[in-house]
Amino acid sequence: MRYQSTNLHHRRQVLRLLGAAAGSALFFGRETSVDAASGSCAVATPQVTEGPYWVDEHLFRSDIRTDPATGVARAGIPLTLTITVMNSSSGCSALSGAFVDIWHCDAKGIYSDESTYNPGGGTGNVNTQGQRFLRGYQITDANGQVTFTTIYPGWYSGRTIHIHVRVRTYSGSTELTNFVTQVFFDDAVTNTVLSNSAYSRTSARDTTNNTDGIYNGAANKTAMLATLVSSGSAYAASITIDLAATAPATAAPALGTNSVVNAASGAPGVAPGSWVSLFGSNLATSTYAALADDLVSGYLPTNLKNTTVEIDGALAFLDYVSPTQINLLAPPSSKTGSVSVVVTNGYGTTTTNATLQPILPGLFSQNGYILAVRVSDSAIINGAGSVAAGDVLELYGTGFGPTSPAGTPGLVFSGAYPTTNAVTVTIGGVQAQVQFAGLIAAGLYQINVTVPAGLPAGDQPVVATVAGLSSQATAMLKVAG
Repeated sequence: MRYQSTNLHHRRQVLRLLGAAAGSALFFGRETSVDAASGSCAVATPQVTEGPYWVDEHLFRSDIRTDPATGVARAGIPLTLTITVMNSSSGCSALSGAFVDIWHCDAKGIYSDESTYNPGGGTGNVNTQGQRFLRGYQITDANGQVTFTTIYPGWYSGRTIHIHVRVRTYSGSTELTNFVTQVFFDDAVTNTVLSNSAYSRTSARDTTNNTDGIYNGAANKTAMLATLVSSGSAYAASITIDLAATAPATAAPALGTNSVVNAASGAPGVAPGSWVSLFGSNLATSTYAALADDLVSGYLPTNLKNTTVEIDGALAFLDYVSPTQINLLAPPSSKTGSVSVVVTNGYGTTTTNATLQPILPGLFSQNGYILAVRVSDSAIINGAGSVAAGDVLELYGTGFGPTSPAGTPGLVFSGAYPTTNAVTVTIGGVQAQVQFAGLIAAGLYQINVTVPAGLPAGDQPVVATVAGLSSQATAMLKVAG
């Protein structure tokens, strides 16, 4: 079985987790904005992908059910949603004055202001361009709260029931914080809602919370689960969003010792075209994850929020910036050995050195467990459940070296470029059959392996080796035995 015959659905799953990687805990040492000494901020709300249906409509309103042009409300079970925003970077205090946008689909899975697409379930192709139902924003009060009147969302193919949320803070017209997450609901309540005639479809929904790639791919996923209260024929939902709002930097950036590492493994150094994480202070004036609008002629941006990084004099491609961390894609280079890494934030520049080498492999993991997708059922394997002998898994990593054909660093693409050097994988020290190893997206490698027989039950380390260099030995896979 080659990668090309099985990849499409799985690749979309992992790219939602990793293109969302700036908003996930997959990158090495990813900051989680946790204030362990506080109450509600003890568990940070995951930042996840905004999805394809975001439109900045600038609709300041609390009742988002209607299309402003017609005044007609979308049918569905009434839902009152109260969101409380807490700032973990300021003693877990209520974040007042924050702009909170929400948007979601209607009872039939339809989003407003979108060109032709098919939500599934017999809805057929729809085009809602120019309509603006189920979108709007509010500004948090002194208690960090906003309340929206809406309807309980329906479903569309490939996703469980959810509401998108974006929280932004500003200093004048300068955006400081841009935090995106999603709100999810208990499946038992959702099943009750979907029995209402307004949600009637020709087929049942194909995705629940347990199989949703966004929900299950996030650390602290239950922090995105709303509390629901039924009041007759309506529901009231509440949720607290804990985030780290950013204050403007007023100083030059600083990098510490061994602050330039492989973004998957944490190994010091840089490989051309690989994902890299930088750690320090005052690295950027705000926290920001690159969006589709930030692409430049199909390439990842080299400047985010006035922050740039140069490696050996060449600009790196940026995916995520914050005061303490930057995730970047290293530029192409044929050089090896010590190179300069220069960070500029608008207030100044700092320089450190890192070792540049052609190959520096690392496997993406989360909470100590390897990130994988099981081919047979598209299940995301990350410490939940287990695998058995014969299961085919897709592993994901970075820094596995040249491919044929060669990829173009920084270019956003979707393909399958096999590695030039053979990749081997062991699970629990036992050799696993590698069916494919190659580049499938900017800096992202996929390795298809078959779980070998004879492994004992329990957590087993997964190690990938290429050209004599190995990934970290700390990424575990739960084996049924």
